Amino acid sequence: MTEALVGKIATDRASKRKAEKRNRLLAAARKLFIKHGYHETRPQDIAREADVAHGTFYSHFHDKREIFMAFASEAQEDLHDFVQSRIPRVDSFEEYINYALTAIQEFAEQNPGLLRSALVDTKVFDPTDSTAKVVRSKFAAGFIKILTESKSKDELYDDVDPELMGHAMMGIIQSSAPQAYRMGKSREEFVSLLAKFLTRAMVKNPKSA
Repeated sequence: MTEALVGKIATDRASKRKAEKRNRLLAAARKLFIKHGYHETRPQDIAREADVAHGTFYSHFHDKREIFMAFASEAQEDLHDFVQSRIPRVDSFEEYINYALTAIQEFAEQNPGLLRSALVDTKVFDPTDSTAKVVRSKFAAGFIKILTESKSKDELYDDVDPELMGHAMMGIIQSSAPQAYRMGKSREEFVSLLAKFLTRAMVKNPKSA
């Protein structure tokens, strides 16, 4: 075996170990941020949970904010993929919002505590962050698209702004879905109440009225 090959194998192993430790740190951060929140979770807690040295944390992340950003962006991607995979082709905003809200609530039930992190605007923690803007915009794009199509079909009131309302719905869902879960509302109750609220606010003649 040549020296070059030996060196490559050693480098590959080191890279694999580094990636594994980073993934362990992210998994630990996910668990602790959900359980204790951002402010009560410390880098040393994450390192301990991941079973790595405290200094190892800083070889992968600059500070707690950076690992939270990575965790939140991952959660946002998980939510987006989960919801989009559960929405069939529909012809109206009213149909779309029922499927979307049902999927969001399913995600919340399967991932307790993760929804608030998935929808958080990470610019609160880092004003320069662009990742969250991309992910949140991609998630809001589904709402914006169906609102735009529905408005073109005269389904919505004339003064509805699809882009503004698409982003506004992100905030409404962010606060109401976890609260509904804490209040013990069933998935069906949450979907029905919020879907009716949104359709009555924007749809001219909602079927669920």
